[in-house]
Amino acid sequence: MQTPPPFLETGPAAIIIDPLNKPQYQDQWVFWLIFLGLAILTATRYYHLKRIHLLFASIFKRSAALQMIRESPVYLHQSFIPLIFIHGISFIVMAHLVMGMFVPDFTGEIKYFTLYLQFAGFYFLAFLAKIIFIYLISLIFKNQETGSEYIQTIMIFNLALGIILLPLLLLISYTYPEFFLYVTAGVAVIVVLLRLIRGVAIGLSDTKYSLYHLFLYLCTLEILPLVFAAKFFSKYFFSS
Repeated sequence: MQTPPPFLETGPAAIIIDPLNKPQYQDQWVFWLIFLGLAILTATRYYHLKRIHLLFASIFKRSAALQMIRESPVYLHQSFIPLIFIHGISFIVMAHLVMGMFVPDFTGEIKYFTLYLQFAGFYFLAFLAKIIFIYLISLIFKNQETGSEYIQTIMIFNLALGIILLPLLLLISYTYPEFFLYVTAGVAVIVVLLRLIRGVAIGLSDTKYSLYHLFLYLCTLEILPLVFAAKFFSKYFFSS
């Protein structure tokens, strides 16, 4: 092979320049899921703007939550179905991003999407079981009104969290993943703590509940599932 003239050499001979290949983005389904969630949120906000505002006000004010429930039960309002879809999308994408960051074997291939769907199915079944349990407890203690308020309060916080997570998940995917993952985790923890505080306030407002019953409930249906979930993930995904 003929050596090129010296005036055509633009860099040291030790530097080997290879042509750049177009990267193959493996997480296209994540983008389309987030896009779908944002599209659903835009349509829901257009048709139910007042309801969305009341939803976020309910996080900080119990009076706003009571007003929202009086106007229409959370699970019967037209905005419930699209908002629960957004919550599910946020859960699936969040599970994928966490796995992709902390478990290198979990790549962005589409085959893992079915696994996240199984996680989402288990999550919603556990949520449904908790709702049924709370309803049965309210029947036993004959305080269905308080039980209904607490069930709908849980739904309000979950729906609001799903909306909050969507833009944060977009930032995790396309900007600084580690930083925004911790920000997202912090926001989720704050929302869950606010929900627990609201639950205690609702329980204390009913004379049929005692501090012992509240403590027993929080340990059984709120804290214990989180402990089991953390142990499951640490054993099967994060163990060396």
